[in-house]
Amino acid sequence: MTSITARLFFASALLLPVFLGVTGFFLDRAFQTSLITAEKARLQRNIYLLYSAADLPTRPLKKNEKPRLIMPKELRDKDFERINSGLYAYLFNDKKELVWQSNSTSLQTPPTYDQISPKLNADESAEIIFEFENENYFIAYSDIFWEVAKNREVPFRFVAVHDSEDFIAEKNAYRNQLWQWLGAVGILLLIAQTAILRWGLSPLKKLAVALNAMQSGDTRDIEGDHPDELQDIVDNLNQVLAREQALRQRYRNSLSDLAHSLKTPLAVMQAKLSQASADEELQQLAAEQVSRMNQVVTYQLQRAVSSQQQGSHQRSDLEPIVRRLLSALQKVYASKGVQADCELAAHSIFAGDEQDLMEVIGNITENAFKYGKSRVHVRSETRDKQLLINISDDGPGVPAEQQTRILERGHRLDTSLPGQGIGLSVAADIIHSYGGKLHVGRSSLGGAEFQLVLPLAS
Repeated sequence: MTSITARLFFASALLLPVFLGVTGFFLDRAFQTSLITAEKARLQRNIYLLYSAADLPTRPLKKNEKPRLIMPKELRDKDFERINSGLYAYLFNDKKELVWQSNSTSLQTPPTYDQISPKLNADESAEIIFEFENENYFIAYSDIFWEVAKNREVPFRFVAVHDSEDFIAEKNAYRNQLWQWLGAVGILLLIAQTAILRWGLSPLKKLAVALNAMQSGDTRDIEGDHPDELQDIVDNLNQVLAREQALRQRYRNSLSDLAHSLKTPLAVMQAKLSQASADEELQQLAAEQVSRMNQVVTYQLQRAVSSQQQGSHQRSDLEPIVRRLLSALQKVYASKGVQADCELAAHSIFAGDEQDLMEVIGNITENAFKYGKSRVHVRSETRDKQLLINISDDGPGVPAEQQTRILERGHRLDTSLPGQGIGLSVAADIIHSYGGKLHVGRSSLGGAEFQLVLPLAS
């Protein structure tokens, strides 16, 4: 998960189903509660209907005659009259005997008093599903004491029953619609969030393009208008880059001035020491120390020329640098009659400072002219965002055991030729500062071959 967009998308993809699931659960519970409340209200109205329809006989009760209520042949609610309508009514007397039932129960086996009563408490009417003969029903009842004679009251129980078929069908239909719509909303939210993320994070891509343009050398700082959240970062980065470039330039200028100011008096001292005829031991010691100081100054002077900045925003074309160096070196070593061949691949562009590239190529090609016999070959190729440069000669070459040591500062294989032994170390230092590599081997010409691996400009 290296992408911010991917992280946010998958986090939302995991969190959104949980959120929609919890939302769906509570909506389902709320809808079910509303259905039960509506069912309770309906059964309560049916109980009131039964109250209003019941009446005592017009004649007085005979001795030992059981008290009873008279119910009409038909009730105003037609569901009580239609057989198997799902709505049923019962009336029980004080002896727990069924004394009346609605016409809709004609094909139903009526429940007994004990089957109904233990199932319900007074505060649970119509809120508990009553199961009878493998069917589920909502049930409501009410006990009323009816005055059947003077100072004589008899309890009757009115019971209204409604099957749960409509309730279950309505609940299932709601659930199906609920989850379908929540699923569709979830998909739409993911699509909308993806679009919002792409739009919201697009300034980061714009910033990356601006940074890439600066790194490739097209611009010297980060350009473009950015959102307020990023503009402060961009401004601060530009200020840091400007300060860093100014400090680096002042450092290079100061180091160059120091090296140049020391190089001249050291050269004068070395010349005078070579002409003096005093104490030979003192002369030799002074000459060695002056030579050592001269090496250090020369090394630091060459490093001051180098920018050493990996990922620099500059771009340097290899071909003009190589051809200019080969032309100059052929003039310097005209007496040797060295044949220089150049075979450069297209788009051989170094992602770095031109002076660094010239310093590296110049040191290695000068060694090739110096130690080669008659041929020097420079070849380049591009591979996997890398620029490979091979410089070979037909000289004595570099022994395998010396191929690592030769890159150390001050180490020389041939002391008969002039030099200070720091050219290759400077070249290796510059190459490593760009994250590149320098390999030493045997060339097909018979001499040494130096392979430079440098970053390739995009």
